[in-house]
Amino acid sequence: MDSKVNLPEPEFVQLDKLLLEKAVKAVEDNLTEPDFDVTALADAMNMSRSTLTRKLKAITGRTPLDFIRNIKMKHARHMLEDKDKSVTEVAATLGYFNRKYFTTCFKEEFGMTPSEFQKSQHEE
Repeated sequence: MDSKVNLPEPEFVQLDKLLLEKAVKAVEDNLTEPDFDVTALADAMNMSRSTLTRKLKAITGRTPLDFIRNIKMKHARHMLEDKDKSVTEVAATLGYFNRKYFTTCFKEEFGMTPSEFQKSQHEE
């Protein structure tokens, strides 16, 4: 006997998914914009910074700044899989004009520098 009961998802879970999808799309639509920050994300989401912070923290456990950075770093990792792209080029494409800061963000997210990641991808 199957003991699982298929209940419809609570409405708030569906709303959380929609909010996350909208937030991810807003960040991805602005990946190359160096000035896309928490205020810009809040504006894109049609909510105040404090509401955005509260909702994202509750849903993801991340602050809006960490949320934006996480998405950018995932794109950076994907871009660095291309051996023809330099770390500096990837950083600039994603709006990071300070390579050292980009490297710090990448290492915090993935535990290795972008150069180390790129080298590991090309050794395989």
